[in-house]
Amino acid sequence: MKTPIVIVLVTILGTLLLAAPALAYTPLNRYEKRLLTLVNKQRAKHGLPQVRTHSRLLNAARAHSAEMGEKKYFSHSSASGRNWSSRIISHGYKRTGYRYWKAGENIYYGSGLYSSPTAVIKAWMASKPHRAVILTRAFRNVGIGAVKTTTGYGSYKGTVWFFTLDLGRRIR
Repeated sequence: MKTPIVIVLVTILGTLLLAAPALAYTPLNRYEKRLLTLVNKQRAKHGLPQVRTHSRLLNAARAHSAEMGEKKYFSHSSASGRNWSSRIISHGYKRTGYRYWKAGENIYYGSGLYSSPTAVIKAWMASKPHRAVILTRAFRNVGIGAVKTTTGYGSYKGTVWFFTLDLGRRIR
């Protein structure tokens, strides 16, 4: 008698999983992993808690890096003119339903030696506004988009990497 109950439960669970909306999560690429490690290393140096990847911020950051590379521009705003916070919200990192919402963003692009995660974090930490985003005590969530284009950008020919770091925190 127990076997039919197990089969029914497995069937119900399988149906629920298939019916649930997909929160597409693709593992971090090697540049994204390294940048996450370096961001958390900087935060640890300053006695701050680690940030952990959040699927909605990850999707927002990757989409923005991909768009910048594809459309050949460099800005916190999208190609359509939408500002960075609206973009994050449109990817599901919403304010509604939360009593506290805070977010920040850093962007970067580079080629050759200037495209490594080490070069990115070095540049951000040398810039007061970018450093402030990384070292914001409240942040707990992060999305990192490290996307390359092989068609150049600006004075760079060939491979160029575009980076977006979206950090945030929401409290219900």
